[in-house]
Amino acid sequence: MRVYKKLTLITTLLAGFAFAMATILHYCFSCAEADFWVNVCLGIFGSAILTALTSVVSYHHEKRKTLEGFVYHTRQIISHLNKYQESMTLEEKLRFFLDYKDLDKSAWDMDFGDMDFFLECHHHNRKYIYEKIYKPISDFNEVVNNHVWHFRWHLDGSGKNDVVMQTFIKELESYLLEKHEQNIPTEYDENGTPISFFHCSGTSSKLVTNIIEELGGHYYEVMYGKKIANREMKSQEEETNG
Repeated sequence: MRVYKKLTLITTLLAGFAFAMATILHYCFSCAEADFWVNVCLGIFGSAILTALTSVVSYHHEKRKTLEGFVYHTRQIISHLNKYQESMTLEEKLRFFLDYKDLDKSAWDMDFGDMDFFLECHHHNRKYIYEKIYKPISDFNEVVNNHVWHFRWHLDGSGKNDVVMQTFIKELESYLLEKHEQNIPTEYDENGTPISFFHCSGTSSKLVTNIIEELGGHYYEVMYGKKIANREMKSQEEETNG
């Protein structure tokens, strides 16, 4: 994707330069040698235009391939994270994060590194993907990496400390989970005003839910375009309604 973008820009500039030189030679110099160099410049212009068109087609193919690959590898990561349960024992949580650390994320990193969009200064597509999808997962990965050896030392008994491990787990859970508290009315007065409440609390997935929403939202538009994304949304709404 990045290579084809650079190739498109270079060949477009070369075509523009060759055409400008051919125009200058044609109108400013009238001799046999000038005609020869005009033909040379026109040959370069034609070849550059053909290469630019080919690279544009290749860019769009590679763009879709890269973005689809990024979705696939992102879903692999969040599928693993979605298995996390707050009710796990301390040792199960430690082993879960160690397994997550060992999950191969190199292809995911390479997909993002290969992203390079035309008109990035206008659309900010790469910035959006970085801030909404790549960075939240990368920040979580960094925190996991910071505690890997503590978890291993705890499990092998060389650095066992339940209190410290619980602190680390709470830090990691702050990225994964979101706590909810709600007061549910249980009794009402004659005016219908709640006078008694039942307090309940719970947790829900935060990181995984946010990433899934982005992959099915604006990221889908970046990957396939607004027309295809809108058409897919309309078809889904029609299926839902009936």
